[in-house]
Amino acid sequence: MGVPRKPIEPPSDEASAFLEMAMDQYGKATYNFAYRLTGNESDARDLAQDAFIRVYRAWRSFQPGTSFLSWIYRIITNLYRDELRRRKGRFQEEIPEDNAPQEYGGQRPMAVDPIEDYVAGQLGEPLAKALAQLSPEQRQVVVLADIEEYSYQEIADIMGCSIGTVRSRLHRARALLRRLVTRAQQEER
Repeated sequence: MGVPRKPIEPPSDEASAFLEMAMDQYGKATYNFAYRLTGNESDARDLAQDAFIRVYRAWRSFQPGTSFLSWIYRIITNLYRDELRRRKGRFQEEIPEDNAPQEYGGQRPMAVDPIEDYVAGQLGEPLAKALAQLSPEQRQVVVLADIEEYSYQEIADIMGCSIGTVRSRLHRARALLRRLVTRAQQEER
């Protein structure tokens, strides 16, 4: 016989209210962060949904007075790293071919992604393309620092590393991003 399983507790009103408040206030930011990491809508939705499931299960561990976004970004980061590790074992490439940015030969697809349009509009085509070419860790540190405008300490907390590591990763990622943007701008001419 196996170990007796703990009975599943019915959802409490308190836990449900916490989750509802979190999704109302932070759902869009959570999805946007997940989208910037994954680069596609389907994976971003799955990642955000998994993150909110974790929030629901661990809602009591949230420390009032601290940043909820930092907490959920940390959850998303860990879930995303876990998924990359799983995929790395199953695929030759870090991210499967299905998730590669699609080229439309000058034509837009029938279904337009509003997030993609926003990012392209805000960042410009060369920067959006260059950002997509960064590794997941490089993209994450640039997004957190330069788009989300988190402090080095907050980024270190989210990514689970030291401030020095954040600084060096950000320095390298920005340098690579500059080279990629310059190359993309030259290709457009």
